[in-house]
This record gives sequence, structure tokens and C-alpha cells, in this order.
Amino acid sequence: MSPTVATKETTENKEEPQIRSEAGAILYGITAFAAIGGFIFGSVSHISPEDDFGVTSGVLVMPNFQEYFAPLTPANKGALNSLMGTGAVFGCLFAGSCSDWRGRRDSIAFFALVFVIGGILQCAAQNLGMQLVGRFVSGISVGACSVLSPLYMAELAPKEIRGRLVAFQQLMIDIGLFVSSWIDYGTGEIVGEWSWRAPYGIQIIPGLILALCPLLLPRSPRWLIEKGRKAEALAVLARVHGRGDENHPYVQQEFREIQDNVELENNLAVKSYISMLRDPKNRRVLWVGSSIAIFQQLTGANVIMYYATLMFEQAGLQGSASLLANGIDYALMVLFCIPAMFIVDRVGRRKLMLTGTVAMGIGFVLMAGVYGGVGHTVWDPVNLTHAVDMGGNKGGDYAVIVIIFLFVCFYAITWAPCAWIYISEIFPLRIRSKGFAFASALLWVGNVLVGQITPILMNAITFYTYVVYAGIAIIIFFFLYFFSPEPKGLSLEEMEVIFQGPIFVHNLDYDAYLSAHREDVEKLRAEVEAAKHRGQKNNGGEFNNGTQWNDEKNPASVDNVPVEQSN
Repeated sequence: MSPTVATKETTENKEEPQIRSEAGAILYGITAFAAIGGFIFGSVSHISPEDDFGVTSGVLVMPNFQEYFAPLTPANKGALNSLMGTGAVFGCLFAGSCSDWRGRRDSIAFFALVFVIGGILQCAAQNLGMQLVGRFVSGISVGACSVLSPLYMAELAPKEIRGRLVAFQQLMIDIGLFVSSWIDYGTGEIVGEWSWRAPYGIQIIPGLILALCPLLLPRSPRWLIEKGRKAEALAVLARVHGRGDENHPYVQQEFREIQDNVELENNLAVKSYISMLRDPKNRRVLWVGSSIAIFQQLTGANVIMYYATLMFEQAGLQGSASLLANGIDYALMVLFCIPAMFIVDRVGRRKLMLTGTVAMGIGFVLMAGVYGGVGHTVWDPVNLTHAVDMGGNKGGDYAVIVIIFLFVCFYAITWAPCAWIYISEIFPLRIRSKGFAFASALLWVGNVLVGQITPILMNAITFYTYVVYAGIAIIIFFFLYFFSPEPKGLSLEEMEVIFQGPIFVHNLDYDAYLSAHREDVEKLRAEVEAAKHRGQKNNGGEFNNGTQWNDEKNPASVDNVPVEQSN
């Protein structure tokens, strides 16, 4: 599969005429509809691995849920977390083959139905085993849609707005989390099983809506071109961008670029993950990209988000008050994700992640200090785990609440969107699709491990768990500072040359280094141009409808080349 999302050019040619899409309401309708996939992610659970556990984080503290599935041991809670992530790993893998076979649109509809099945199993669960199976099935849909929804949107959207789609997807996830938290708050007062069955049942509704994709949305033009159905692709582009005119300048330009990019991938891309891993040229960029993906999980954001309701309870907010605070938590996620969409291209990915790492690490230190200073460890017979009793210390209670809120704000504006954007931009064209998929898969694996191990750590060492994550934050900071280059404003070829340079990048003068290695950059660009012209020659230089197109220099953009949220 050839994923799409982040915008990154392969050349420096800036002389291309400003031909713009005439996309109107139809494009916004398509984007909004497809974005339901992101909303579903947030509403069901940790759809995007960096995010929380949506519905489940709320129902876990509901008394009837705890009674119905007793005993909810730390290991059982870890299983409820990790099985969603495990299913998501498989979903990412299934998404690739399914999307290549049936296309993005039909695959989204299929996995939306899988989501519905998982929701029904969770809503109707009669025992913990049925609940766990439902989590795994929902996870398959979660992983698949986390790839397919942004992929589909990016392959239809004008290139000038594609760079925001990763952050937009994150925003939709956060909105899903926000809505699910308030659903939990609203149903938390219901007496009986429907206090927790209702949230699982309500989340089925957007899945059913998304399953209507084949009836309402066009196919991806990129997929149509990959399958040789060029006339259909041209018709879709004309409908979306040219008000039905197949000769519209933007429509023809977009058609050429998509066709060029398909040929580029066919001519340059590695054929297997084994060949990618064996090539020494790829090792450093894979090391950095995979580390950033795993570190996004090890920032400890899921620890705070998953335990937010329990931590609010320990801070004196009991019952519905803890769910209310959890809803405010998610409101902050949504609120602070919005400015991230606009500042990430100004400040840079690396600086934002460094800032977030410092702030979140300090948050863990402060939280451990408050818990250790005014609290003491007790056994919680309801949650079957050791917990911290704050002894009614109001100052300590308020401090914990404020720290949690600030932690979430820094996470939402830094690591939540930036990790995805970073790993979508650093891989060279020959391994871009598979490199991103590999890093994303490791991110999901890290999510599973964190979800499984954290409840056990919280039971064994309680607030010292935060000390562990504070220590990890120090490791992440030094890795970012010394080994992770900044991709902002660099082409794919320039990034590849940077990764061939010095390992330590903290004092690297990017302009001077690239100027000194301009020949290397131009050599890589020449390889891309050669691959593009081979593709044009193989295609005979014409549209499927017989209209000849000239061979003007049209820089191969990778606006249509990768980004997937997993494989």
C-alpha cells in the first residue's frame, strides 16, 4: 500500500505555477465524513496509540462494571488495555492488503463494520472473556482505520492542506475522547448495568455511519491509478477539484503528479521489510524513527490519561466528580491540540518534543513528590490494587489535579501530534512507506507493553511508577537533543543527506552542512527524476482518455507518497 498524509517535497523547484483546486463543499463533506474514523478512534479507546482509552478509562471506575467483572485485578486491567493495542497491530497489517485489494473507501467501510461487531460484543458482554474478545475485535478496526482514514483524506485533499491532516486526525481523535468522557459522565449516574453498557452501545453509532462510505464517497484517485483505472481517477479528480471539468489545470496537474508518484514508488521503493532492514544505509534513520515512535509511548502520557479518574478519586473527587474532572481533562486535550496544528511548522517538531519532554518529566517528579510527601500506601479492596491515600490533604489534592491538567496540555501540543509528523517526514523515498509502517508498528507494540505493565507497576510500587517515567523522560530528552535531526523545511533528499552525516546533531549547522554536501543532494534528486522519467516512458506519456500531456519539468512531489499510521 502507498500511504499518504504529510506533505514533503522531493525537490526545491519553486517555479511551478500557482494552480489551485476549485474544491468546494464536496471536498469538505468528504473530509468530514472520512474524519469520523478519527472520531471513532478516540471514542472507543486508545485508537491513536498516543492517546488514551476513551470509553474504557471511564467505565473502569464505574461500581457496577467493577462488580460485574470482578475480580478486576491489575493483570485483568492490563489485558483490557493491551488487547485493544494487540488488535490494532493486526489491523494495521490487514489494512495494507485490504486497501490494495478493495481500495481505501471500501476498506474503511469494512473495518467500520468490524468496529460495530466489537462494540456489540463489549456492550453485550456476559463475562470478562467476552469483553476481552470485543476489545481485540475493536482494536483490529482501530488499527486499520488509523491508517485508512487519514490516507483516504490525504489522497483527495489539495496538496496545500495535506500537511495539516496528521494534526487534524489527532484533533478528531481528541474530540472522540472528549465526547466519550462526557458520555461516561452522563451514564455514570445510571443505576445498574446500563451505566457501562450504554457508552459501549453509543460508540456503535458512528461506526454504522462510517460503514455507509461506499454509498456516499468516491474512490481514492491514487488507488484507481494504481489499478490502471485512469479514466475513473480523472473523473474523481474533476468532480472534487475541477467542478466536473477533466481539463481543469489543477485536475491535470494532480493526475500527472499522482501518476508520477506511483511510478516513483514502483521504481525506487524496496520490495520487502527484510531488504529494508538489511541495507546499512537505512539503519540510522530506522533507529531514530523507531525510537521516536516508542518514546511517544514511554513519555507516560497513557499512564496519566488511563489513571486520571483513579487519580482524581485519590485527590478527593469521588463518583461523578472524578468523571467530570476526566471530561475537563479531555476538553484540554482538544483545546491545546488546535494551536499545535499552526505552530508545528513554525517552531519545529524537535523543539516541541523537547519542550514537552521537559514539562512532562517535571510533572512526573512533582506528582511523585506530592504523593510521597503527603500520602501513604494503602490497599484498595475495590480496585484490588495498592493505592495512595492523601489523608484528606486539600493542598496535595489540588496540586495533583493541577499537575494532571498541565501535563495533558503539554502533551496535546507537543508529543501527541509531533511524533506522528516526525516519523512521517524523515524516511527517504525508497523506504518511506515501509519505514513509516515499521515505526508505527513498534509504536503500537510499545502501547501494548505500557498498557500491560503499568497496572502491575502501580500495584507494586505505586507513586514510584512516576519516578520511573521521570527517569525515562531524561533518556528521551538526551536522545532528542543529541541524535534526532529537525526535518522542518527540508526535502526528502536533504533529510537523507543529514542522516548520512554526523551522528550527533545538537550543534549541526543545517544550512552549512547541506551547502557543503550539495552534490550529494543533487545526486539523490537526479535518481528521483530518472525514476520519474522511466515511469513516464513506460506510460507512453498520455492520459488514459488519450489526451497527450507534455513533458515539462514537473517536480515529483511526495504529497501523495506516504504517511500511514501503521502499515
